[in-house]
Amino acid sequence: MAQLIQTKPKIGISACLLGQKVRFDGGHKRDSFLTDLFGKFVEWVAVCPEAEVGMGIPRESVRLVGSPNHLKMIAEKSGRDWTVEMEKFSAGRISGLAGQQLSGYVFKRSSPSCGMERVKIYDKNKQPSRLGRGLFAAAVMERLPLLPVEEEGRLNDLGLRENFIERVFAYRRWQDALSAPKSTGALIRFHTGHKFLLLAHSERHYRN
Repeated sequence: MAQLIQTKPKIGISACLLGQKVRFDGGHKRDSFLTDLFGKFVEWVAVCPEAEVGMGIPRESVRLVGSPNHLKMIAEKSGRDWTVEMEKFSAGRISGLAGQQLSGYVFKRSSPSCGMERVKIYDKNKQPSRLGRGLFAAAVMERLPLLPVEEEGRLNDLGLRENFIERVFAYRRWQDALSAPKSTGALIRFHTGHKFLLLAHSERHYRN
């Protein structure tokens, strides 16, 4: 049996999903599942990269321009390039988040800063393709590759929702195990407590 969680998992989240009015138009995208249900069991760590980097609220909207391997974050009307500022901000903010021992992250879908996948990228002819990832989300996933991540839109799928919640709490238990005194017995107990969870997902990986 898996050991009990010692503390509520801390989960990073796009601040607008908690109802904070930080979007480019001064609005929010409050998600009732995250705030009213899941929020009872976790501690949210809210981040709005665009507001925190200094774009202001409300602000000129930005978009990703270029190609998946060479993206720039450009203000739509003025043409201001926010790429360098966002990259510098992301590096510092993620260092702080890493120190908070996050157990997961929920990103705002389609956002040029926070979208996890299928974010619009505009080419030189101003034609969009959904091949992008938000600059901040990409930096989080690169810096913290084991961190369970999802988008709020994908969490409407009950299977994906269950999988994400399962990963968050398993990761939190692993973090608790790492912070406890190290011993062979403790490691064996952790693996024993999670063997059926691993078997349910991949017998091949369990056997290996």
